[in-house]
Amino acid sequence: MAIAEIIWDTAAEQALGGVPLLVRGLVRHKVEERARRHGKGTVTLADFHEAEARFRAVMGGKSADELARMLPRENAPGSEMVLIEACHGTLSNCPNLLIDTTAWQRAVEDWVRESEVSERLRRRVTGDRILFHHKLRIAIAGCPNGCSRPQIAEVGLVGYVRPAVSPAECTRCGACAAACPDTAIAVNGAPPVFDPATCQGCLRCRAACPVGCITLSPPGVRVLLGGKLGRHPHLAEVVDEQTDPAAIIALLDRVVGDYIANALPEERFADYRLRARER
Repeated sequence: MAIAEIIWDTAAEQALGGVPLLVRGLVRHKVEERARRHGKGTVTLADFHEAEARFRAVMGGKSADELARMLPRENAPGSEMVLIEACHGTLSNCPNLLIDTTAWQRAVEDWVRESEVSERLRRRVTGDRILFHHKLRIAIAGCPNGCSRPQIAEVGLVGYVRPAVSPAECTRCGACAAACPDTAIAVNGAPPVFDPATCQGCLRCRAACPVGCITLSPPGVRVLLGGKLGRHPHLAEVVDEQTDPAAIIALLDRVVGDYIANALPEERFADYRLRARER
């Protein structure tokens, strides 16, 4: 059965012309889809504005460039297959920032380009279209707050520091333990003890210490692998901590290379990580 053609009135067509070209086709499709569901054969300006508002709400304020990267693309050489997203802490002078996300992003981008990661990933796609889930998302967060959502990315890089205390100066007041949002500090009448498995490496304990006896290690990056959403969501798991970008790049090269070489056709990175872990 043929799908009835939807007519756009002049005002609606003009409004559509103001949508960035990269996503104009997607917006047209969504507006017409909505019109058909409501039994309409013509799209009016009011229909366009209503559909546009719902579309923007669903897409969570993503830019036109971000939306374009999510659209299906022809499976052709040169297709972008690695999406790198960093938090905006460096640009906004975020007080929680622990690492220079720009420097780490540049290191990852250099690796993707020099190792031809996108092309190697593209050759795994068996169909003639590249979909969003075929791509590898790498999220870089400047602190444990994780504004770039590294927990649900295939690869997450999260800034962290390790706290240490000077026992001679510590008054055992417990202010650090009270300030810790992760209950990672025990005092119990003695100098604080930090649980490395629970500590997220933020700055709150140092800020709360009234005598300034808590110091922080040089900042590093905590590596998370295997996050995803979808039908069977899974949070990424911490696999390493490093202060040297070269060590992080070597790790990424190894795990992504293993995925490219050994994953089943159409198997997502997170699914492969889970299956490989269970072997």
